[in-house]
Amino acid sequence: MNNPSKYGFKEGKMACCGSGPYRGHQTCGGKGGVKEFQLSDNVIEYVFFNNHPTERVYNQVSKIWWNQTPNVTGPYNLKALFEA
Repeated sequence: MNNPSKYGFKEGKMACCGSGPYRGHQTCGGKGGVKEFQLSDNVIEYVFFNNHPTERVYNQVSKIWWNQTPNVTGPYNLKALFEA
């Protein structure tokens, strides 16, 4: 993500936890026998946790899918589908 601050994040390329380039390898907590990994102190500042979006990203996306206007979610948002 090139402009994470637009969405309230500080880091949009490097993952909060992991190893390898951009911390994208799923090694948090020693998975796969890897003992060396990096973990940041503040998860809410990151778009990614290892190579998956953080809970905060999923929260923002779910609100968009639920409430946003049809020009964004088109032809319907999820709320309209459940109310139909």
